[in-house]
Amino acid sequence: MNTTLTATRRWLMAGLGLMMFAALCVAIAGVQPARAQDAAADPAALQAVLDQREAAYQTQLAQLQQAYDERQAAYRQQIEEMNQRLTQATTQLQTLASQEQALQQQIAQLQAARSQRLAQFQTQLDEARTQYAARATTINAQLAEVQARLAEANTILGR
Repeated sequence: MNTTLTATRRWLMAGLGLMMFAALCVAIAGVQPARAQDAAADPAALQAVLDQREAAYQTQLAQLQQAYDERQAAYRQQIEEMNQRLTQATTQLQTLASQEQALQQQIAQLQAARSQRLAQFQTQLDEARTQYAARATTINAQLAEVQARLAEANTILGR
């Protein structure tokens, strides 16, 4: 986070410095230099030219300072917005992480319940098979006894 903000600030400051340099170059190009013959001829005129140049420089400096202040305010606002977004994203990430942990706990509980129920069903199935086998043995024995009696009765009746 700090690295990203530092890099962003470096880019912003470099852009601002470049803008100020360009504005200064334009300002210098717009002012006519005093000629040597004008300076030698009239010191008052030279002073007037220098005062005019100074006033132009002060105006340009004020404009540059205003542009600089406006850019700084815009950059501060952008940084504040990025910080707010970062805070929101961090909050969402923490919320999602806690939800993930809760879901993992629920999954573990559901898997444990499933395993327990599967073991119960398997036990019940084994008991039912045992009971079925015992009952089938009893019924087969009773059936064999009934068939034996029927065969005996048929023998007695001569069938």
